[in-house]
Amino acid sequence: MLSTITSRTIDDGVRIYSMLLLRCYDILIYRLLAPYVWRCKSRYFADLYHLMMSRNHADIGVGTGYFLDRCHYQPGEVRIGLFDLQQNCLNFTAARIARFQPETYLCNALEPMPTSAGRFDSIALGGILHCIPGDMLEKGAVFDAIRPLMHAGTQVFGYTILNHDIAKTMLSRCVYAVLHRLKVINGDQDSAGQLKSALEKRFQNVEVSTVGCIALFSARTPCK
Repeated sequence: MLSTITSRTIDDGVRIYSMLLLRCYDILIYRLLAPYVWRCKSRYFADLYHLMMSRNHADIGVGTGYFLDRCHYQPGEVRIGLFDLQQNCLNFTAARIARFQPETYLCNALEPMPTSAGRFDSIALGGILHCIPGDMLEKGAVFDAIRPLMHAGTQVFGYTILNHDIAKTMLSRCVYAVLHRLKVINGDQDSAGQLKSALEKRFQNVEVSTVGCIALFSARTPCK
């Protein structure tokens, strides 16, 4: 029997992001799924960005750039790098936050990030972990891949959908099953404990909290 990592690929999770879907994405995710299915209001994500986003920031797996568009910085005050495997997401987000003149990089988050991008003071992994196939041990490759973008003080933060060791509703079970079948999200065994373990193998300072079915995390000071 094929393992999850071989029967599913990271490309499966990005194929669905057409320009049409991206136009509906914010309402679908932040006004419907997050508060009513995953039981985590979008303000928790917004607060994370507000607290953690620096003036020299990278987003890995950019979606629509919803929170970047609402950041408290003004044009000319912040450098933003966008990294994604899906060109549609890069184009959509770059157009949305064009006033910040973002840099765009088409790349695979499981492979080392391009060194030409330089280093960033904050890196967000918002909603990308649950799109990656495999267990949290395999997903942890993302934290290794972003090392070329980091220095000793870089703040890494993000959020991901959990499916293990959490209280689920019938609705969240059904929606997760549908999205998993469509290969949009992965990680049947993903838990906050596994996420924290993957982070602690790579960082000295780690915080993980859960709201509903969502894990919110931050980490800094890479282990040598």
